[in-house]
Amino acid sequence: MSDTLALVESPAQLLHVLEWCHAEQSAARTRLAVLAPTDQGTVAQLRSMADFAAEEGIETEWFAPRASALAGVRTLVSLRREVATMRRLVIGDPFSGIIQALLPFAKSSEVVVVDDGTATLEFASQLEHGTSLRRWDSTHGTGLLRTPLARNARSFFASGQLRLFTVMTVTSLPGSRIQRHGYDWTRRRFGPPVQLRGLDVIGSSLAETGVVDTESYLDAVTALAVDTGGGGRYFAHRRENPDKLRRLAQRSGLRIVRPTVPLEVELRRGPVATQLASFPSSVGYTLPLVLAGVGTRITVQPLPPTMIRPHVTAGARAFLDRMAEDMRQAASGLGVGAYELTSA
Repeated sequence: MSDTLALVESPAQLLHVLEWCHAEQSAARTRLAVLAPTDQGTVAQLRSMADFAAEEGIETEWFAPRASALAGVRTLVSLRREVATMRRLVIGDPFSGIIQALLPFAKSSEVVVVDDGTATLEFASQLEHGTSLRRWDSTHGTGLLRTPLARNARSFFASGQLRLFTVMTVTSLPGSRIQRHGYDWTRRRFGPPVQLRGLDVIGSSLAETGVVDTESYLDAVTALAVDTGGGGRYFAHRRENPDKLRRLAQRSGLRIVRPTVPLEVELRRGPVATQLASFPSSVGYTLPLVLAGVGTRITVQPLPPTMIRPHVTAGARAFLDRMAEDMRQAASGLGVGAYELTSA
């Protein structure tokens, strides 16, 4: 019988629920609620990951709360009772407005936040310093409705039996337990991958979120392809604009690949190039673990100040700097010989 409810909104969150279930041997006791977005690329990846959850024996129910205002209300009504009765909640995105709207009903004795990439770093920092829960790349206020929800969520996470299941470089979180993982489920389920000669570039949605200038981004990726002799593949982020990808393919000569699963799974099951390049993002933390021992050389490219758009907040710039510093330390401390951060 299920005593755990997992709430996820993205393919990466669903992957980390699978990793948590594997680590805790709790698949049979976990029910998964997928709170699907409207973006079809994300939905497709979520459905692929839901198939893997079914293989593991995890019961899954699908919701579309963003389809309409009525759908959002129905989702909250459907999940309210489960949130109130489950012994444990596993949460993929503590910044989610839908999840924050459900937290006032929660009476769980244990709460687990599973890793959702770099957002985990900001969540831990905000919780530690008692500041409002807000995404690092947000440029606007939370709004009249979201502000009390975010305030309640911060109190909920601060006062509950919180555990953080993560691969990120979180070192302290008051009143909580930090549980590290190394993608054991992913490494057991897939690979090792076949290697291809050449370069794979890991795509980023930093242009779509307004953090970096699109033209500068296209120039930087093209320069990477030229420096390595051309050819190779570009693994598009699920949120990247199709027009931008067409222009990138024309300029760089890279072949655009649209992954059907999170990149950690895509590259672990292969094939993967002997060289990987990315800009600062969560893959700088995750891929050295997923591909440890494979022999692929991973380089993380800097974001020059000229590439960052003028309106980006000082907080967001500081967060990007922190990621770069984390990756410098990881390059020397992870023991993954094929991982490095290029200099600006």
